[in-house]
Amino acid sequence: MQQIFIRGLGITLLLNLLVKPATIFGVDVVMQNQIGAKPYGDFSAFLNLTFLFSMLLDMGITNYMTRLIAQHPHLIRQYSHQLFTMRLVLAGVYVLWTVSLYFIIGFPIDYWWMLILLIIHQISINTVNYVRAYTGGLMKFELDAVLSVVERLVYLLFGVLLLYTTFIRPISLGWFVGIFVASSFISFLFAGFVYVSLVEFPKWKWNTIFFKAIFKQSFPYALLVILMMLNSRLDTVFIKLMHPDGATQVSYYVQGFRLLDACWMFGILFGGILLPIFSRLLKEKESVSSIMTNAFNLLISAGLLMVVLSIGTREELFSALYVDANQMTYDSWIFLSISFLPMCFTLVFGTLLTANGSLRQLNIMAIIALSINILLNILLIPVLGAKGAAITTLTAQTVFGVLQWILVRYRMNERLQKAAWMKLASLGIVLGTMLVLRYVVEWNIIYWIATLFFVWFVWTFSLRIIDVRAVLSLLKKS
Repeated sequence: MQQIFIRGLGITLLLNLLVKPATIFGVDVVMQNQIGAKPYGDFSAFLNLTFLFSMLLDMGITNYMTRLIAQHPHLIRQYSHQLFTMRLVLAGVYVLWTVSLYFIIGFPIDYWWMLILLIIHQISINTVNYVRAYTGGLMKFELDAVLSVVERLVYLLFGVLLLYTTFIRPISLGWFVGIFVASSFISFLFAGFVYVSLVEFPKWKWNTIFFKAIFKQSFPYALLVILMMLNSRLDTVFIKLMHPDGATQVSYYVQGFRLLDACWMFGILFGGILLPIFSRLLKEKESVSSIMTNAFNLLISAGLLMVVLSIGTREELFSALYVDANQMTYDSWIFLSISFLPMCFTLVFGTLLTANGSLRQLNIMAIIALSINILLNILLIPVLGAKGAAITTLTAQTVFGVLQWILVRYRMNERLQKAAWMKLASLGIVLGTMLVLRYVVEWNIIYWIATLFFVWFVWTFSLRIIDVRAVLSLLKKS
């Protein structure tokens, strides 16, 4: 099983490392600079509004099917038509709810066109993720990796044509939203072809008893994802509504959150591979300790490097990326970058708890984190703006991540392998010392970065935090 994990992770990371950073730095950042802080802030707020309740499109069916197919592959076609019908009904519910929420909150009526397009975007992305439940559950990680990058690849191509050619001038918010949604719709069409190839052509098939049974089984998954979405996406909506200069503050927050979201997207690749593997190992009553430790070590060690490197170069980094980066951007990023470390807890321990079926406990913990999120946002955003939202994100994610680790450690009785915590703590202390030296000593930034990478590499591999021999052995066997 470790061979499957390493091979799937390698292919997925390779494709995503080639495509997603290019879209972030080559398209997203340049686009935000081109159209301005306020229009981009409005776009981000509306995008997150449509994202908040996009789980109504799925209601946990994707995670449920990933786990079911991983454990019982022969059931892949048994429910396909009923699930297709159910998802069409859920799409109608989602559209009605989101449009109603848009007017209840009181967003400007002038942006109704953007709302409609972003709803189409969410439906397309959610459908692609549903198809990935089948490719992931069947352990077809190569195909799953392709599905994970199609939308970003098309977006990259459209973005390059829009930004770096003279076919369309001037570049407006409308053109940007157009290529953004067109990219997700094309990925939706590709996912539909994959689904038909793996399963069959979907048909309308109404079955009330089946719908009730699936809803009952998948609802805990849906509730968990909705709560996690609210935890991660409420911030921009709160900033837009509660701060006097909401749209501009959203733009500052998004400048840092975009990088955090990029790290999270790569982390999600781990979760997508770990969920079916954990599910099968638990079904076969085998130990998950080795894979859990390898995944956690990889994520935390890379996360520590990212945090120290980006905080130490934050002014140079954001000034190079954005024309309007300022102290608010720099301060917000300190808290947002550190947030990635507790988010890694969710990617490993939360995925294990999901595979174990511990949805009730996960939902309780997510409600606790969401309560903290709402309370701190109300208190901090009116005063601190984007920085207040970043502090809230760090606090809520830390509480959520630590609670998940406690449940895995003391309820499931699953532990990381010997000395894993001590090794990671020592790496954190060493890299933290490097960050302090960055400001205490007048250190040339290029030399500091080179030294930081050298220290990380030596410390990580000499202590075998990342065990090269084990990875190479698994790859060779694969």
